[in-house]
Amino acid sequence: MLTLVALAVFAQAGPGPDAYTRYFYPLSPEIRSPRIEVDASAMPEETAWVRAAGTLASEWFPEICKLLSTRGFKPPRVVRLVVKPNIGPPAYTAGNTITIKGTWIRDHPDDFGMVIHELTHVIQAYPDSDKTPGWLVEGIADYGRWWRYEPEARRPRIDPEKSKYTDAYRTTAYFLAWVSQRYDKRLVPMLDDEMRHARDPIPVFKQLTGKEPGDLWTEFVATKP
Repeated sequence: MLTLVALAVFAQAGPGPDAYTRYFYPLSPEIRSPRIEVDASAMPEETAWVRAAGTLASEWFPEICKLLSTRGFKPPRVVRLVVKPNIGPPAYTAGNTITIKGTWIRDHPDDFGMVIHELTHVIQAYPDSDKTPGWLVEGIADYGRWWRYEPEARRPRIDPEKSKYTDAYRTTAYFLAWVSQRYDKRLVPMLDDEMRHARDPIPVFKQLTGKEPGDLWTEFVATKP
């Protein structure tokens, strides 16, 4: 009976780590970029910028797909980049449309990394689920940006009194990069795959490292100035 129960649990848990060994040597067929459409009609003066962002998105779409699991992922036929004069955040993603704040790119013309972050959200396309932690979604998107597209960028300061691995964005990305390098490079694609299939991703940390995220964080903080 115990054997049957164990098999049933394993069957529900998704593929084991060996299924992700291709992320050490990414030889799987490349996912081609969809058509990229750009719209700067609301701010024509930013047409050149958004066209450059569109070219970047087309080049990096396959690269981000290599970083994530994409098992069962069906790329959209079109990804749209739309510039609007004054939205709240610098950019946001809804479905296959990335909306970019025109006043932000006017003041930060070199911030193409923002496009990589939002393009990662397009590819993540996780189903609505209470098992999908928002901090991890944003951390993976920033991991794609800061540890793949802009690896030379300054690392965030980790304040052991205030910082947490659930802080999202660059702090979580830093944590993911450290765990991946120190323990197992399959971490990010396995986390992605769990969320892509509406499963709890947190057990992946212990599955790959033998440690809970909180213990890994304590170890991580001890290594950073």
